[in-house]
Parts: sequence; C-alpha cells; structure tokens
Amino acid sequence: MLSKSLRANKYLLSRIPIGFSGGLRNIEALCNVLGEPQKNFDSIHIIGTNGKGSTALYLANILQAHGVNTGLFTSPHLVSVRERFKVNGKMISQSELDSLLLQVCDAAKTAKVEPSYFETLTAAAFLWFKKRRVGVAVLEAGLGGRLDSTKIANGNIVALTSIGLDHTEILGCTEEKILKEKLGILNKGSTLVLGSLPKELLSKCPPHIKAKKINPPLQVGNYGKIYVKNAELAWTIAEKYLYSQFSILHSQLTRITLKNSSWPGRMQMLFKNKKLKFILDGAHNAEAAKTLAKCLKEKNIPPLACVFTSLTDKDTFGVLKALKPHISVCYPVQIENPRARSAEEICEICRRLKINVAKFYKNILSEPKPILITGSLYLVGKAISELSKEYKELAEFKGLKGFPNEGRLSTLAKPFPPHRPCSSNTRSRTSLYAAK
Repeated sequence: MLSKSLRANKYLLSRIPIGFSGGLRNIEALCNVLGEPQKNFDSIHIIGTNGKGSTALYLANILQAHGVNTGLFTSPHLVSVRERFKVNGKMISQSELDSLLLQVCDAAKTAKVEPSYFETLTAAAFLWFKKRRVGVAVLEAGLGGRLDSTKIANGNIVALTSIGLDHTEILGCTEEKILKEKLGILNKGSTLVLGSLPKELLSKCPPHIKAKKINPPLQVGNYGKIYVKNAELAWTIAEKYLYSQFSILHSQLTRITLKNSSWPGRMQMLFKNKKLKFILDGAHNAEAAKTLAKCLKEKNIPPLACVFTSLTDKDTFGVLKALKPHISVCYPVQIENPRARSAEEICEICRRLKINVAKFYKNILSEPKPILITGSLYLVGKAISELSKEYKELAEFKGLKGFPNEGRLSTLAKPFPPHRPCSSNTRSRTSLYAAK
C-alpha cells in the first residue's frame, strides 16, 4: 500500500490535466461535504493582473504584527506547493498538507466531483485555516474573480491591484472585460479597495476606497516604486480591517513590518560580497515586464545578461520588447512545461527585436557578471531552488521538494461564461508577431 505522502502526491498530480473547471460547482460541493470550513474565519480577497502576491504578503504580515492569527493562501508556488499555505508566516508541514489533500480526495468522491488542481488546494487551505483557528485569511485569487474558487469565502474586503491583458482567452479580450470578470468576486456589502488603475477603468468600478499615499514613503524588501504602491494598498486594507476589529493601526509597527517584508522572485536582488549577482523577477506578461523595466531604470542598473523563458500563451514579443533596453545578451531556455516556448522560438523573437542572443550553458549561474532571470515564475522557481543553498535570502526554500504547478488549460477547458474567445480579427501581440 502506498504511503500517505505518495497517495496525496498522486492525487494532486492527477488534478493537473483537468485544467480549470470554469465554475463554482466543484468547490461548493467539496466545501459542503467538508462542513463549510471557509465560514470559520474572516476573508480578504486580493484580485488583479499583477501585484497580487506581494500585496497579499505585505497585508498578511501587517495583520500578524498586530496580533491577528493570519492565514495566507497564494499562487503559483516557486518550488513547493507548501509555499501557498502559511499561517503567521510559517509554511504548512508536508505531513499536514498530505492529510488535507487526502481529506479533499475523500470529499470529492462523496460529492461525486472531479476538482481541479486549484480547487483542491483551495479546499485544503480552507480546512487548514479552520484547523489553525485563523482570525482572518488573505486569499489571492488564482484566475479572474467571479468564478475563482476562493470567491466562496465571501470576504468583506476585496482589493484590486491592477488590470492588464493576460489570460485573455478566458477572461476577455479587453481590460474592461477583464475588470468586470475580476470584480465579480464582490459580494453584497463588500468594501472594494483599489490600487493602480487608469482613469478610464476607475469610472467602471463600483464605489470604492483608493489606496492611501503614505508619507514619508514606505520601505519594503522588494526593489521598485511599484512595490511601495503595493505596500500602500496593503496598509489601506489593513487599516480598514483593523479599525473594524480593534479601532487601531500602529503606524510605526506597520512601517517596520513592511521594511522587513519581501516577496520572493519579484524584483529580488541577490548580492554576494556586496556585489550584485542576480535579479529574480517572474515578469510573464507585457505589463509585468514594463514594471520590471521601470524598476531597473529606477535603480540605474546597466544592461544585464538575461536568462529568459516564456510560455506559448504569453506575449513573449511584448515582454522582450519592454525589457530590450535592459538586456545586454539573452540566453533563451526552454523549461519543462507543456506550454513552454522552445529556445529556438525565443531566439527568433530576440533577433526580430535585435536583442543579442547566446547559447545557454550549464555553468552560467556561476558567472561573475550580474544576471537577470525572468520571463516566467517557473524559471525563477528553478533558479531559486538552485541558489537557495548559498543565499540566506532564499533560506526558506532550502530543502523544499519541487512539485509541478497547475496546468492552466486542458482540452476540455472553456472560457468562463458568458465570455467568448477572441474573434479571429482580434489577435494578441504575440499572434500578430507570429503572422509576420
């Protein structure tokens, strides 16, 4: 008979081919069998295209610092699934996660549903937060909002970080459609807190609170003004929640907490002997790449050697175009992922953009010159796994066993209703490039 750990791993791996179910039926059925664990704590939803993870982490750390027993559920993970589950900053143990996954497996059989990878982990997170008696859970939406499985937690506060063109084949072909899909997570009476949105989208939003401008400026562990903005959003959310519960937010405590908060793999700079060695950033879409480019410019960092990968459903052309001024030479690689672009495809896009390319070689991570690793969080995760042995900033990843992330689409996956796929004359920038 297989061990508990092997059975749990086997079950979770079996969820990957399912893709996204595009509805709430599975997660509702699961949680009904499991005793509605999501109703045992307050929830705060973090939605948006980019910036969700850092905002969620900053917020969870602030709430924890104020004495609130705080759960944090994020995605995707960089190395191990365990990263997605935290209570008061500590990852779930492998043994606890295995037990939860087998509980979900049994519940799925009882409910007669086949939950997706993300639905399975969401249900497991709800169970764990109930078991750990958290006061509030900060929940990062996986995809969209209206039909995201975290929605059933019915949070009283929803924070929207940003809107950009990503997952257009599922969420819609325009920023307005994507905004509408994400705001579908709102419940009657929920408070909406907004981060950085253009004026034309602000007018499409229901009544809301905008993130406060904090002076003097906040400091966080990630480099770049965008992370300060995400910290301001987290401050505003925390203030709203803490005042409703305890009528206070300690400003100095919050500043110190944020200064010591760093979201791994996002504009993360690693130094050795005070010399910059690596910049890790999972910029996987054009908006994220523009943000990374701004951060590099703010730090006056000269063009870097860049280890780069991308997935076939991403705007690789747009990402590389945004990063071009900051790349001295690009080392395209293909990661082990069914959606990965080949190194040859990336080379061709680089040539079109007149970006210097070179063949990746085994010992490049030991080169003395600074290296930018970007294009996909999956690539950043692999780099972190390698580098965790020698950089204390990555100590929490040391010894973690790697595990695949969810597949985003299966052959059965469909766009969320009522959206339809983009028409043939509405192409993404990637497909326009491919058509040249």
